[in-house]
Amino acid sequence: MDAAARAEHFAAWHDADLVRALKLDCADYQQAYLDDIAAELDRRGVDPIAFVDQVEVRYNAGEAEPCSIATALDKLVENFPLWHALSLTRHFGATLVVQRELRSWLVSVYEDETYSRSFFVADRAALRELLHRFLLLDPWDDEAAPSYDLDSWKPLLRARSARYIQKVGEKLADADQPYTVQTPVFTRDPGGQLALLVPERAPAEQILYALQDHLLDLYARAEQAQTDNALDRELALYAELADYGLNNPAVYYNLGAALAESGRHAEAATAFIEAASLSLAELDSEVHFQARKGSGGLGGAFGALSMLAAAFKSDDDGPADQQRELPDHVEDIELQLLRLLNPLPDNLPVHHSLAAIAAIRHDVPLALERYHKILALAPDDEPAKLYIAEQEAQ
Repeated sequence: MDAAARAEHFAAWHDADLVRALKLDCADYQQAYLDDIAAELDRRGVDPIAFVDQVEVRYNAGEAEPCSIATALDKLVENFPLWHALSLTRHFGATLVVQRELRSWLVSVYEDETYSRSFFVADRAALRELLHRFLLLDPWDDEAAPSYDLDSWKPLLRARSARYIQKVGEKLADADQPYTVQTPVFTRDPGGQLALLVPERAPAEQILYALQDHLLDLYARAEQAQTDNALDRELALYAELADYGLNNPAVYYNLGAALAESGRHAEAATAFIEAASLSLAELDSEVHFQARKGSGGLGGAFGALSMLAAAFKSDDDGPADQQRELPDHVEDIELQLLRLLNPLPDNLPVHHSLAAIAAIRHDVPLALERYHKILALAPDDEPAKLYIAEQEAQ
C-alpha cells in the first residue's frame, strides 16, 4: 500500500501495537504486511530496537530495577555468585530467570508470571547471546533443549552447608546427572538450608550413597590415625573431611586439635571457631545463619559465631542473670581457644569467639570483660561496642 493508504490504515494503531506486531506477532502476518508496519514505524520516527530498550532486572529476591538491555546484560559478570539468580523481564512482559550453576547456567521461562519450563545453557557467552535476542524480542529459544519442568523435580538433599551441596553437585555433574540447587532466598527455609533437586532420585541416590560411603571411610581412617598417634595422617584426613563442609562439629574440633598439636595455631583457631558455631546453631530454633560469603567450609566461621551471639535470646521463664547451660564439647572448644591466646594474644577472631560464647551462655560479666579486651586491641570494633552499649542500657 502507498504512504497515504498506509497512514490511514494504521491511524488507530499505537506505536506499541506496531512494534508488538513486528517483533512478537510477526508469525501472524505475511511479509508484505510486516514491511508496511516497518514503513509506518519509520514514518513515525520510531526505532523498534530503541522502543524495546527498556527492561527490568531483579537480583535474587530484590526489587525490580528498570534499565537498558546493555545494562541488564552487564549484570551477568564473569564471577556471578554460584546459585544466585537474575530475573530479566522484557518489554511487553515475559521473564527469564537465570541462575548460575556449578558448570552451566539454568534458565527458567515465565509467561505473564506463570512458570513454563527450564533448560540449561553451557556458558556465559552463549547465555548473553540468548538473553540479548530475548530482550530484543527476536527469536531466541531455538536451542533451548532439552527442557525440564522443575516443579516435578524431587529433593535429593537438604543441607545448610553450601560446600557439601557443591561436593555432591560435582559428583552428579561428573556422571552427567542434571540437578539444580535452590537457596533459602527462594525456598524460605527457616533453617537456612539449601535444597538440591533432581529429576529422578534413583540414579542420583546411588551417587550420593557412594559419596557418603567415602566419607564414612575417611572418618574411620581418621580415627585410626588418631589411635595410631599418626599426626600427619590424621591431619590430612580431617582436612579432607573439613573440605566437604560437613555440619559436624567433631570434624572441625579434631582438625583444630591436630593443627594445634602441629603448631599451626591460626588455622587451629579457625577450625575451633567453626566447631563452636556449628554446635551452638543447633541449640535454639530461633537462631539462624545468614548466608556466608564464599562456598562454605571454614570461611566465615568467625562471622557466623558473632551472629549467633546476637541472635540467641534469654530464656524468658528464668531469672535475668541465669546462665545458659552449654554442651560440654562447647566448653572444651572454649578451653582450646583460651590456650590459643598464648601463641595468638592479639588474634581478634579468637577474642571475638570467646566473647560470643560467654554472651551466648548469658555470662554477662565475663562477656563484658572479653569485649573490653577486644576494644583494647581494636577501639573501633563495632560488635564489641554494640554489646557493651546494650548491656549498659539495661
